[in-house]
Amino acid sequence: MRTPHVARSFLPSILGRLSLATSGLALVLLLEHSSGSFAIAGAITAVLGIANVVATPIRARLIDRHGQTRVLAALGLTHAASLVALGVLVDAGLPTLVVVALISGASSPPFGASMRVLWSTALPAGPGRSRGFSLDAVAEEVTFAIGPLLVALLAVLVEPFTSLMFSAGCVALGTLLFVLSPLSRRQLGSREHGAEAGTSRARSPLRSPGFPVVVVAMIAPGIILGCIEIAAPAIARTESHTMLAGILLALFAGASAVGGLLYGRLSLRPRLERQLLALVILLVIASAVSGLIGGTLAALIGFAVSGLFLAPLLILGYLAADARTDPRVRTEASSWINTAVNLGASLGAALFGALVDPTSPGIALALSAALALAIALVCAPRLLGGQRIGTNS
Repeated sequence: MRTPHVARSFLPSILGRLSLATSGLALVLLLEHSSGSFAIAGAITAVLGIANVVATPIRARLIDRHGQTRVLAALGLTHAASLVALGVLVDAGLPTLVVVALISGASSPPFGASMRVLWSTALPAGPGRSRGFSLDAVAEEVTFAIGPLLVALLAVLVEPFTSLMFSAGCVALGTLLFVLSPLSRRQLGSREHGAEAGTSRARSPLRSPGFPVVVVAMIAPGIILGCIEIAAPAIARTESHTMLAGILLALFAGASAVGGLLYGRLSLRPRLERQLLALVILLVIASAVSGLIGGTLAALIGFAVSGLFLAPLLILGYLAADARTDPRVRTEASSWINTAVNLGASLGAALFGALVDPTSPGIALALSAALALAIALVCAPRLLGGQRIGTNS
């Protein structure tokens, strides 16, 4: 953080990501309050997430090519406006909500991927950069710990609509401050640099050896993440305690931050691919067991234990993206990790939403975890036999 201009980029990026930490729960609470159905809330959340997934590599390529300032500014303003529209049009009917959710998901600014490019630019490769990624992942998890509590508190004290407007404000202000920071303004894009240097076109990250299997494997923790975002308010409804949703999500995110800090202090010998596989399996087991046991206490413990594995998994994915791909496409490479996680989250939210009404939150969580385990097992042979990426510091 003492590196010149890092704080002026990092802090606004966290403010922008606070919107991501609050908009999901705010939207679920608002839609459930309006429609009375978690199936509708899960469906709209899934539409938004899928649009985000589809647009993620496109947004990243635009940023890598044209620079951060213009692209991020346009995305941030559009996304903020779409969140406001979702709140205003909540009773307008499902087709209208789907269209606005598509716009909202497609315009979500990639603050995380953009900031990780700045970490790579400002810090030399090695332990310092790994700590920068760890700090970034931990700070992001802190926003996901604070954000749900703020959303639940605003929903109880005022109304869910206020929570969604808070999210819109965070993304608008965060975008403005981030694109005005010196490090961000220096990211002019490969189009300008390539024209000046006459360099060849960078290879797509998905053509880099060993990277695609990491991307696919990251879908599994995304599934659990998507389930938990819907499971928390579903469990809270079962217990007739709205604040419990914020507590559960805050516990999950807070434990993830602790896990990221602990992981950043370790120097593990196994290949990153093997670490990734082991942590995914532990995450799936913790989620499934807590769901099968059921009850508030099991949920509290299960969310906490599951959260310990999330930030380390994200750090592993980002380190792989940084080490395995062409530096000229770092935004796209890092975004593919986000794409995989968001795709998994969308699948998890839709699956859990479809299962929770006819069964129970615990059973729905356990069944959804089975899908995450299946994806991890499919990737296992390649992860176990892959080339060495490196070690973390």
